[in-house]
Amino acid sequence: MTAVSPNIFPSDAVLDMEGGRGRSSEPGRLFIKIDPEKPQVAVIIDDVPPKSKMTIEEGLYPLLASMKLFGLYSSRPRSAAGDSQEKRSRKQTAYLVYAVAIVVVMWINALRMFSAFTHDDVFGLALLHKFSGIIWAVQCAIAQSAFCAASFSGRLATVFLQVMEDSCAGHARKFSAFFAVLSWTIVGLGAAFFAYGLFVTDGYMDNMLTPFQTHIPVSHPLFPRIVAWLLGSYQMSAFIFTQTTTLVLTMVFSTQFKKVIAALGQCLDNNGQRQVSDSDIELLRQKHQQISMNVDHVDDCLMFSNASAFCSQVSSVIILLYSLVFYHSLMINAVFTTSYVFWLFVITVGLVMTAAGGITVHHYVSQLNVLLING
Repeated sequence: MTAVSPNIFPSDAVLDMEGGRGRSSEPGRLFIKIDPEKPQVAVIIDDVPPKSKMTIEEGLYPLLASMKLFGLYSSRPRSAAGDSQEKRSRKQTAYLVYAVAIVVVMWINALRMFSAFTHDDVFGLALLHKFSGIIWAVQCAIAQSAFCAASFSGRLATVFLQVMEDSCAGHARKFSAFFAVLSWTIVGLGAAFFAYGLFVTDGYMDNMLTPFQTHIPVSHPLFPRIVAWLLGSYQMSAFIFTQTTTLVLTMVFSTQFKKVIAALGQCLDNNGQRQVSDSDIELLRQKHQQISMNVDHVDDCLMFSNASAFCSQVSSVIILLYSLVFYHSLMINAVFTTSYVFWLFVITVGLVMTAAGGITVHHYVSQLNVLLING
C-alpha cells in the first residue's frame, strides 16, 4: 500500500477538481492514460477537452422522448432563444399535470379491474385471465408512479445529465434508437393483439370493460372498448419503456463500475510490486462512492417498481404457462393463442432483464469492494 508507482499519481499530488481549487470531494478526474514512450508521465483522461459535450440524456434522446410522450420522464427545461422563464415554467407545469393525470388514471384503472369478478366465476381460463389483468394493471400503475416520481424529484436527472465520453457519445444515439424502435415494435404488436381481442372476437374480452358488461350491460359497447384499448396502450408503454430504461440504467452503472475496476487494474499492471498508494486507493474509493450514491438515488425511487415487476412477472408467467398448457383448446383461434405466446415471451424477457439488472450491478459493486479492500 505504501509503494508508489511512477505511472500513477504520487501520494502528495493535489488534484485540481474545480477550476484550480484542490478539492477531492468529486473524484471526476480519476482515470489516467499512460504514454508508452514516456511511462513516467501520467495523463489524466478527463483533462483532455472532449470533442462532444453530449450528456446521457441527449444520447438517449429517442428513448427518453418516447417515455416523455407517455408521462414517464421529464427533462429539466432549458434556456432557449425567445423563451422566458415564465414560459418554461408553464411548460413544465403543464407536463407535470399531464404526468400526474396519467398516474391517477392508471390507479383508477387498476382499482376498476377488481370489479371484474362475479358470483358466477369458476376456475378456468376466464378467471385466470381476470387475475392476469389485475396483476398487469397494478404493476403498470406502480411503474408509472415510480418513474414519474423519480423524474420530477430529479433522481433520474443526476444520472442522465452526466457528460459522456467521446468513445460513448458516437454510439449513444444508435444505441438509444435501437431500444426505442424495439420498444415501439413491442408496444405496437401488443396494441394490435389487444385491439383484436376487444373488437374482433365478439365480446370474448369484454371482462376488460368492467364494470360495463360485467355488472352494467351495454348493447353497443364500442366507446368502452375504445377507452379500454387506450388504457391498455398506456399500460403497455409503462411496462415496456420502464423495463427498457431500467436496463439502460443498469448498463450505465455497470460501465461506470467497470471503468473504476479497469483503472485499478491499470495501476496494478504498471506497478512492478502490484501495490497502489494510499492516495490512489482513496481516489478510487471516492469514485466508487460517487457511483454508489447515484445507484442509491435511483434505487430509492425505483426499488418498489423493480420489486413489484419481479413479483408480477413471475405470477404472470405462471398464469400464462398454465393457460397455454391446460386451456389451449378453449382459446377461440390461432391468433388468440399467438397473443398468449407473445405475452409469455415479452414478460419472460422482462423478468430476465429485471433479475439480471440487479445481479449485474451487485456483481460489480462486490467485485470493486473486494479489490479496494485487498488493495
